[in-house]
Amino acid sequence: MTVLSPKMASELSFSVYGLISNTTSLFGTPYINRHFEFQRTGVGKTGGYILDRQSGFAAMGVGKERYQGDAVIAIRGTEFSSAADWGTNAQIGLRMADNKQPVHAGFQRSFSSLRPQFQVFLDQWRRTNPSGAVHCVGHSLGGAIATLTADWVASTYTDNVNLYTFGAPRVGQSGFSMKNTAKVNNIFRCTHGADLVPKVPLWPFIHSPYKGFEYRLDSSQGLSIAAHGMDPRAGAVPGYLESAKTEDWGTLQTRANEFLQPVKLKYPNRNQASFSDYWSERLSAALITILRETGHYAAVAAQATISGGATFYDLVAQTLESIALAGASAAEDVRGLLGHMLAFAGSVVTTVTDLTYKTIRAIFDKMLKRLYAGVRAALDMVHRK
Repeated sequence: MTVLSPKMASELSFSVYGLISNTTSLFGTPYINRHFEFQRTGVGKTGGYILDRQSGFAAMGVGKERYQGDAVIAIRGTEFSSAADWGTNAQIGLRMADNKQPVHAGFQRSFSSLRPQFQVFLDQWRRTNPSGAVHCVGHSLGGAIATLTADWVASTYTDNVNLYTFGAPRVGQSGFSMKNTAKVNNIFRCTHGADLVPKVPLWPFIHSPYKGFEYRLDSSQGLSIAAHGMDPRAGAVPGYLESAKTEDWGTLQTRANEFLQPVKLKYPNRNQASFSDYWSERLSAALITILRETGHYAAVAAQATISGGATFYDLVAQTLESIALAGASAAEDVRGLLGHMLAFAGSVVTTVTDLTYKTIRAIFDKMLKRLYAGVRAALDMVHRK
């Protein structure tokens, strides 16, 4: 069973951005073109196709040498799913994916616009390569679309599917993540420690693989827009292209997904929190812990499958208010969470004076505003390339 090397997957994810301005020459680098053939002659030809700019860019190719018989689909972050479409919680909607699980509506719309052209390519490829692997690759928003693509390919064409993402956001909720993990052969989710984009959308969105791990390609701290780039930038952390420059996945550092681990946050320790990857994960885990321990998790999670964005966080705020009214211990858990959220958001005043719905919702808004402002800046930086 073949898998792309980290170097191959990262070069594909980076090179596909070149299709924004370069529409005449063959896709890829010499390294890529030694192993895959991309024919930029339009839909209906064996090889690769470039998709209309309004629905994003993708390159599709067939393998050579050690990838003989395989197919690859590389997708760039699209303007169709720009930060303006999904960069605030109030704009997050839900739509059913092909596996009948709710996912981010903007990502699903983008995938749906590309699927007919993927289908033409794969129908032709499968006629002569019935046992080959399909490799789905993408960076940023392209990684989100690649995740939906891999899930669809695994259901429609072959279970020999591998997914490779770099700095990709969360695509769906737990139901999608579990089904996606079960269907796709290998999921190589690569991140930088300071990259903001993989932190969103917040829970109840969950990464694939469910209860698995990610390839943490660097140990950068804090949260930085520069950490999201594919290419190296002078004076900034290395881009994903540089940090994945190896032929062996076994040489890369892995990090377990810890969002399901119980976390209790004490209000007096709130100023320990900072705008960082570590605290982003701990805040989500602390919220889940409170909901589970008070018996509200199942109801809130169920509501998440039918409502998104502002409606969902209204429910969370209402639930936390009712939890705080139930007893002193529960109220202190809620206060601890909210105090740390304010510190994460960089609020000068981190004193929580009451635990009413209005206050809780306002604190959520502060945290979300700080996080998504950074995400928008990171995505804008990539789209300007």
